[in-house]
Amino acid sequence: MTENAAEAGRVDRREMLRKGGRWLPAAGATALLASAVAPDRANAQTWNAHPLVGTWLTEVIVTGSGRPPEKGMFSFGQDGMVSGTDASTVTGFGTWRATGSRTFEIEYRHFVIADGQIGGMVVVAMSGTVTSTTLLEESGTAQFLDPAGNVVLTHEATATGTRFGFPPWRLGS
Repeated sequence: MTENAAEAGRVDRREMLRKGGRWLPAAGATALLASAVAPDRANAQTWNAHPLVGTWLTEVIVTGSGRPPEKGMFSFGQDGMVSGTDASTVTGFGTWRATGSRTFEIEYRHFVIADGQIGGMVVVAMSGTVTSTTLLEESGTAQFLDPAGNVVLTHEATATGTRFGFPPWRLGS
C-alpha cells in the first residue's frame, strides 16, 4: 500500500468513526436495554408460538364465596405479562408461563380498595389449558391478603375464557 493510499484509508476510518460516534452511545444503550428486558430466546419462542397469547373474555367462579360468576377481560402477552380487569373495574397484573404446547400457569394480583384505602390484595394462581383456538379452561386458588400480607382467606376458583380480537389464532404444536 502506498503512503497516499494508507493516508486515504485512515481518513475514511476516521470519518466513519467521527460520524458513527454520534450513534454509538444510543446503540449501546439500546442493546443494553434490549438485553435487560427481553426474555431469553427459548421462552420468547415458546411465548410467541403459544395459543394463550392474545385477549380473552373470562368468567370466574370462586367456590365457596357465595358470589355470582365474575366477568373479566385478560390480555396475555408474548413477553409473559398478563393484565386484566373485571366488571367491578378491578385492574390487576401478573405473569404467565407455558407449561406445555397448550397448557399454562398464571399468577395475577390486584388490590382490594376499602373506603378509598388499600384494604388488601388478591393473589390468583391458576393453571389451565387452551382447549381450542377460541376457548380456555383454568383452575386454581384465589387468596385474600390483608394489608400486612397475611393470608386471610383462600378459595378455589375455576374459569372459562373465550378469545376475542383479530385472527389468525394458533393452537401450537
